[in-house]
Amino acid sequence: MLPENLNGEPLTCLKCGTYNLPTATRCAHCNAPLLIPDENLGTQLRLSARTSAGKVRSSNEDSLGIWSVDGLVLALVADGMGGAAAGEEASRLVVESVQASFTGSERGGDQLAALSEDELLKRLQTAIERANCAVVERARRDISRRGMGTTATLALVRNNRVLAAHVGDSRLYLVDARDRTIRQITSDHSFVQALVASGHLTLEQARRHPMGHVLYRALGQSTELEIDLHRHTLQSDDRIVLCSDGLTRHLEDCDIAEIVLRTENPTEATLDLIELANERGGEDNISAIVIHLGRAEGAQSR
Repeated sequence: MLPENLNGEPLTCLKCGTYNLPTATRCAHCNAPLLIPDENLGTQLRLSARTSAGKVRSSNEDSLGIWSVDGLVLALVADGMGGAAAGEEASRLVVESVQASFTGSERGGDQLAALSEDELLKRLQTAIERANCAVVERARRDISRRGMGTTATLALVRNNRVLAAHVGDSRLYLVDARDRTIRQITSDHSFVQALVASGHLTLEQARRHPMGHVLYRALGQSTELEIDLHRHTLQSDDRIVLCSDGLTRHLEDCDIAEIVLRTENPTEATLDLIELANERGGEDNISAIVIHLGRAEGAQSR
């Protein structure tokens, strides 16, 4: 059951799979610690995940997932494609598959804090591989779902480190609070981005290109899938932003940075991001997850 007074997507306990409020510090069912302070760093993760159908489309093919235990956070954005509800199902399958890969003691969901970074990256990669197989198999069994696919950007934040597995053109950004800059960590697996990388298009031409959202790599295309892996260090007050291309269609990187840096409340940030994207047209489904590595209550500034 979804908790009452939910503002945004629920926070799922990695130990037992129970839905909680996105600000929960302990699981409502098993009492496992969720968003708890890191005593060594004096920090605490705060987060919000939110999605909107936008102003043009009647359905929402984006799916989000956020999970936590012991102060560790797992976050996922999946942007489906395929028409006739196939995209919606593809992205939903990814969320369900990732949850099945991590949630519960039998899957080691409550032991992630003890794993090495290499082991965690392998877990992220394997989760995306399994999700891809689930999408491919669903399309194989149902002819009406042929051609469906989805992006997947999966990030794990532990202490002051972020690890990610990525396929498609949803994005992971790191926003630096000290110099107020934003950096795109992931690369878009789109044909237009490949043309930009090879020097055949400028960034401005790419933004207006009619094939701008055609992907050369996505879940659901084949059982063989190349997955980009990333790892980065965070500093206190940094923000992590995961989003679908419905957000970046209307917002420049500088817009995203300005919005997430003007508040320490991720709930306000996701609301403002989606509101601005809708004000500028809302031509696609819009999804955003904001994770803030804030100071723990009572912790001294560093």
